[in-house]
Amino acid sequence: MLLAEINIEFASPIPVYEQIKKKIKHAIARESLSANEPLPSIRELASFLKVNPNTVARAYRDLFQENIIDGRAGKGYWLKETGHLEHEKESMLKEDFLRFLERAIELGFSRERLKAMVIDFFKEEI
Repeated sequence: MLLAEINIEFASPIPVYEQIKKKIKHAIARESLSANEPLPSIRELASFLKVNPNTVARAYRDLFQENIIDGRAGKGYWLKETGHLEHEKESMLKEDFLRFLERAIELGFSRERLKAMVIDFFKEEI
């Protein structure tokens, strides 16, 4: 169930509505949500997360504008067909990869060393 997958880090510099959007997108990418599956109501999700309903409404509004979900307040929201989300999955992966690279560079790894590590990893997998 989607509620179990959404947890908010209130100490994070990332706004809560962005965290909600990201968690929903990750659930889609992992195929925990399927096309036309209803999302929790705004009030239900807000109550579960202990946040203002306007925060959830903003997340849903953004997801609606990004053509990921459909619906409207009072009627409910649901996931649209997921075939067009391949670009979104790639974008999420790039974001995670860039964070990994930033962390590796902070730890003192050079770009050349990181590239060699990635090449070695794929050689082992073949």
